[in-house]
Amino acid sequence: MDKPAAAAERTFSKAQLLAAKRFSGVEKDILHVALADGTAYTAAQAEQALQSFIQRGVKEHG
Repeated sequence: MDKPAAAAERTFSKAQLLAAKRFSGVEKDILHVALADGTAYTAAQAEQALQSFIQRGVKEHG
């Protein structure tokens, strides 16, 4: 019997993710900016937000 997909992954608040030992200090700084307050995220969603932010690059003005 399969488990429902909704119950498969645990979700965490932004504060819980920022307190996790899973992420380095720099990664936590990025997550602080990349994640919205009051929203729950799975660990995979937090990783995706982190990678998306890193890959954005820097826009030059000039």
